[in-house]
Amino acid sequence: MSLTSKYWIIVCVSDTHQHHRQLTDRLKSTHTGDILIHAGDITNFGRGSKPFEDFDQWLSELSFKHKLIIGGNHDSILKSSLNHGKFLKDEQIVIDDCLRIYGSSWRPVGQSAWLDIPSNSHIVISHNPPDSRNGSHVDLEIQLQLRLNKIKPLLSIFGHIHADYGVWKQPNGVLFANAASIPCSRSQILNDPLRFKISIDENSIASIEHLS
Repeated sequence: MSLTSKYWIIVCVSDTHQHHRQLTDRLKSTHTGDILIHAGDITNFGRGSKPFEDFDQWLSELSFKHKLIIGGNHDSILKSSLNHGKFLKDEQIVIDDCLRIYGSSWRPVGQSAWLDIPSNSHIVISHNPPDSRNGSHVDLEIQLQLRLNKIKPLLSIFGHIHADYGVWKQPNGVLFANAASIPCSRSQILNDPLRFKISIDENSIASIEHLS
C-alpha cells in the first residue's frame, strides 16, 4: 500500500458452529485477504472452554494480518480476549490509522447501544441482522438498521439468519452482507466466505467492491 492510498481485502464468515475447520482450505487458498471477520456463533451453545480453544488455535493457523471476532447468541461464555484474534464488544478499532471497524456482539445491552456506533465507521459488525433479503422478520434489529441508514457505513456484516446468506445493496448504497457459513441444509458444504475490497484514497474517500 502506498503512502497516499490504501486498500484491504476483507474476508467475512459467521455462524460456523464449531465447523470452522471446514473453511481452512478456502481461507488459505481461494479466499485469502488482509482482515478476517467472524460475525458470531462460533459454537453450538458451548459450555466448556474447548470449543473456544480450538477456534483460537484455528485462528493461529490462518495468515490474515487482522482477525476480528464478535460473539453470537450461541457463544455464551466467549472470553473477552483471544490469543490469536481481537474480540470486539461495542467498540471500534482503527486499522492502519484510517480503516474504522465497529463490532457489537449479540443483543448489546442498553437503549443507546446502536446509537453508540460511531458515525465515521467504514464497517459495522453485528450478529443481529439489521435486514432480511428473504422477508424474514426473525430477530431483526430495526434500531440497528435505522442507525446504519443514518451513518451510511460502506459495509454491514452480520449472520444469524442462515437462509439470508449473501450480499445485497440498500437504496442508500450501504452493502449488507449475511456471512452465515452453515447453510440451511446441514448436508451441504459450508457457504463460501464473503470477500470485499475496501480502498481509501489520498483524499480519505473510501470505496468498496464485492469480490467473487
